[in-house]
Amino acid sequence: MTEQQKDKPSENRQDNQKPERRSAWLDKHQSSQQDDIIHVLRTTQQHHVTLGMMADQKANIILGAFLIFITVTQSVLEKYNMYNIPIWTLSAFFTVSAIFALLVIAPRFRSINPKSARPSNLLFFGSFSILSQNEYIQTMKDNLQNNEQARSLIMKDIYQIGMVLDKKYTNLRFSYISLGLGIVTSSIIFAVLNLNIN
Repeated sequence: MTEQQKDKPSENRQDNQKPERRSAWLDKHQSSQQDDIIHVLRTTQQHHVTLGMMADQKANIILGAFLIFITVTQSVLEKYNMYNIPIWTLSAFFTVSAIFALLVIAPRFRSINPKSARPSNLLFFGSFSILSQNEYIQTMKDNLQNNEQARSLIMKDIYQIGMVLDKKYTNLRFSYISLGLGIVTSSIIFAVLNLNIN
């Protein structure tokens, strides 16, 4: 057997190893891409949840300030009758502001017909609570058979959280606007009353 014939098997083995290495690299690359997609979705989901918590905290601050304002107002009205108009004006605007703040933190649940409707979001308890435990587990298994379905579930959850955030921050903006208008209006009335007194 010549040396050329001896070298042929080794060359064939090297040629066979190249496609295997290429296939392994492609699998690793695709797996890395899948992980990146899931990471982006999870990061977005967590960011939306954080924004929701921030909106709730701001609304709670407004409600807390409103309760303090009511307590202080009672004693002020008893001592300074001349300032009833600006105080009542601020109270009216502050009440509207508190109502909008309450809408921010109030839970929202859509009415679902258990007989006909399917849960729109399997990751949110308000949606899947119409199902029994076994029904929920089976539905999750049916919707988590591959990565694409898992990503779709997270995307639906992100979208619905975004819709809730839109309502939260709209009500929060109206709450701040009402409070700001109340402060400005009552301050103007207070200044006018002081000028008339002087």
